[in-house]
Amino acid sequence: MSNHHPDYDFDELEDFESLPPIRNVPPTRSRVDRKRRSKPRSDKTGSITEQALLELVEGHENFDFSYAASRHEREWILNSLGGFFEGQWLDDVLRLVKGGKEANVYQCLANSSVEGLIQPYIAAKVYRPRQFRNLRNDHMYREGRNLLDSDGRLITDDGMLHAIHCRTTYGLDLLHTSWIEHEYNSLQVLHVAGADVPMPLERGSNAILMAYVGEELTPAPTLNSVDLEPEEAGLLFERVIHNVELMLANNLIHGDLSSFNILYWQGEITLIDFPQVVAPRINSNAFRIFERDVVRICEYFNRQGVRSSPKKIARDLWKAHGLWSEVES
Repeated sequence: MSNHHPDYDFDELEDFESLPPIRNVPPTRSRVDRKRRSKPRSDKTGSITEQALLELVEGHENFDFSYAASRHEREWILNSLGGFFEGQWLDDVLRLVKGGKEANVYQCLANSSVEGLIQPYIAAKVYRPRQFRNLRNDHMYREGRNLLDSDGRLITDDGMLHAIHCRTTYGLDLLHTSWIEHEYNSLQVLHVAGADVPMPLERGSNAILMAYVGEELTPAPTLNSVDLEPEEAGLLFERVIHNVELMLANNLIHGDLSSFNILYWQGEITLIDFPQVVAPRINSNAFRIFERDVVRICEYFNRQGVRSSPKKIARDLWKAHGLWSEVES
C-alpha cells in the first residue's frame, strides 16, 4: 500500500495558517502530564515557522510509530494522535487505510488496555486542517445544528459565538471542532441503536478513534469496489435501507450516503463518514438530502441487479416517521 494518497500532498502543510487545538484524552487514562501549548507561531506570510512545527510535536517524543510518513504528515499525525498515545489508546500507527480531501484514516495498533475490540487494531480518522478540507456547501448541512465544543457540550459563551459569527481564525477552529463532535456523537447514538457503524472509542478536536474493519494487512474495501452475487445483493440492499430507516428513527440523515461510504467485509456492511449528518426536522434541505442518499444507494444496487423505486422508498420512509408535512407532496 502506498504511503501517500495521490489526491493530497502533505508537503502543502508548510502553508497552512493555523492548527486546531488538540483536546486531551480523558485524564483517567493519561500516562503523562502535558504542558499547555500556545498557538503555533507564523511568519509574516502566514506560514508556520520551522520552530513552530517543532513545538507542535513537543511532548510526544516517545510516540515513534511505524508508518513511513513524509515529514509534514508525520508532524500532523503526532499532533493529532499523540494525545491518544499518551492516554494509552494506541501504541503504533501502522499504515494509511484511506486518504481523502476531508480526512485520512490510519490503521493503528490498539493498546492492550482498550476494551471491546474484536481484534487488536483501531481506525484513527484524522481530519485535515480546516483550510485544506474540501467539503462543498457545508453551510447546507450546518443549518439548524447546535454548535458543540470539544467536550460535546452546547456552546453558549458569547465570545465564542461572536468569533464563530465573524468567522475569525478562532471561530473557524471552533466550527472545525463542532463538525467532528457531530460525527462522534452520531456514531455513539447509532452504535447504541444497533446500526451497522464502527464502534466509536474516543475523539480529540482533530481525530476520532473507532473500531477497525478488515484484517491485519487488508482493510475492508468500500462497497463501490465490490461486485455482489444477486442473492447477496438483495440481502445487503435490505440491510442498507434498514440502516437508513434506523438513522431516521434516531433523528439523523447521513447526508453523503453512497456505496463509497459503506465498507464491505465478509458479507457484512459498515456505514462510515458521518460529519455532515442532518436532523430531518430542523433543516430546510433535509428531505432533498435524504432523497439523494436513497437514490445513490438504489443506483448502486440497481447495477447489482436489485430493482427499486428510490423516490418512492424515500417518501414512504419519510411519511412512516411522521415527516410528511416537512416536504411538499
